[in-house]
Amino acid sequence: MNFRQKWLQAAQRKNSLLCVGIDPAEAAQRHGHQMPEGVSKTEWTRHIIDAVAPYTAGIKLNRNYFKDITREDMRSLNDRIHEQGMISIDDSKLADIGDTNDAGIYHAKQEGFDAITYAPFPGNTLQAGSQAQAHGVGLIPLVLMSNPEYRLMKNALINGEPLYRFLAKQSAEAQADGIVIGAPSPGNHITLEEIADVARILPEALVLVPGIGAQGGDIAPILGLFGPRTIANVGRAIIYAKDPAQQARSYRDLITQAHQGVPTGR
Repeated sequence: MNFRQKWLQAAQRKNSLLCVGIDPAEAAQRHGHQMPEGVSKTEWTRHIIDAVAPYTAGIKLNRNYFKDITREDMRSLNDRIHEQGMISIDDSKLADIGDTNDAGIYHAKQEGFDAITYAPFPGNTLQAGSQAQAHGVGLIPLVLMSNPEYRLMKNALINGEPLYRFLAKQSAEAQADGIVIGAPSPGNHITLEEIADVARILPEALVLVPGIGAQGGDIAPILGLFGPRTIANVGRAIIYAKDPAQQARSYRDLITQAHQGVPTGR
């Protein structure tokens, strides 16, 4: 079973398109939105996984926040995610030469992840796609990011077309299981035309959508184009809430309403 099939089954099983992104920041990393001091990162993450599981189809672990834990601990977290009926995404954003990417994909597989994110800057998307398929790991390339700096990048011309279209076409050729598109909002540069353009290029791919929740992104336009293939990621608004379970349920319901075309008021 490939990652696309795993996601669609999990979404149906959970009746949810919510994916919870977990980035356990330590006190020295930033003020606010951080783990309590003196707690085990692995145990804190396991608590979040258990709390959100009834309302969530996937968990995305930001690997840059977990560099201090062992393979065994990471494997135990992925085991818990799978026991709870969810899929797991290694948010490493690989971006290197082939051998290094292959090492990252290999270790993601050994740790029990179902998919891994990939930054296509080196231009080796086709190779990365083949490597991911060989290891049985889904590949999710970045295609249309919402950060302000990406406005310049997405409009740069590659072979006579905007970079984001070139990346979408490469993802399609590589048979990537999914892509990343940031949620559009009044405060960012992503347009509905760009999203629709990518959807035409990748009519069957999953789409991982950051930028919902604290960042104010709108999931409705993406749901209208991708439907149940949408992996709607919410992170800090859930994991640092007083009641993560209640927040997960609230976002699950908001995403469901948006999918059904019901105004959410948010």
